[in-house]
Amino acid sequence: MTAIAIWLNSENLSHPAWWVAGDSRVTTSGGNMDDGVKLFSLQVICRSADAQGYFSKMAYVHSFGYCFAGSTVMGQNSYLALAPLLSNLIASPGYSPSLEQVAQYVFKYLQSTYDSFKLVAGKIANFNVAFFGYCHHTQRLHLFHITPERTPDQGTMLTMNEVLEPFLYLGDAREKVIPRLKQAIRDKAPSAGLIGMAPAHVIQECINDESLKSIGGTIQFGRADAHGYQQLPIYKPRIFGEPESMICYMGKELDAELSYVGEAKTSHMAIPWPWG
Repeated sequence: MTAIAIWLNSENLSHPAWWVAGDSRVTTSGGNMDDGVKLFSLQVICRSADAQGYFSKMAYVHSFGYCFAGSTVMGQNSYLALAPLLSNLIASPGYSPSLEQVAQYVFKYLQSTYDSFKLVAGKIANFNVAFFGYCHHTQRLHLFHITPERTPDQGTMLTMNEVLEPFLYLGDAREKVIPRLKQAIRDKAPSAGLIGMAPAHVIQECINDESLKSIGGTIQFGRADAHGYQQLPIYKPRIFGEPESMICYMGKELDAELSYVGEAKTSHMAIPWPWG
């Protein structure tokens, strides 16, 4: 039900970033829904005490990428539970948790949720999570993969590993998609190891491939760097081959009504995308 690629984009060597692209199809018993959100921003906010003893002073604010493949109930429900927990931390002034510490917390929470859910859901409880971003402690980008593994008694349990490769794929048709991703990286990457946007084109090809029934909808983007994680809309022609353009998010045009909240704009950055 998913095709998500996460890769290291080092086109700007002084400002590398994790980029992520995914489809938007969610398969249900009643058919396909093609505007499902699978990429999320998970904010970590620490507050410290003010002079009156109230925890109102911001000690640390940063955002990380969170995405999942598999059970939509598991993926979205876990994210909705983690978001308020991690955005309401209290700490001493100047303190911030490392990305690995946050990842360990996400892992422990998912373990407790998975252990109860798999008893009633069986195979549909299986899912994969990627958690990634920039760590201010190590001053590096990190990517963690949480996935179920078989145990000797034929049950399953979640495990977490840091991904040391420059890309990770979550989703269906792995035997088809992963070789395409590796080939795109080899073809597009110069000797310096710059991958650019090649994996995103593979995800779009998968969306367009009618033989991959569980992958479809529209492409969605995000990037994580030293400034945090951003969900990015797409800037594309209204009609391909015509000059008029529009900004889209999850297949929907961000017109005048959806581009502003009061006088604040919804996004300052969009991805120019030539593929439909």
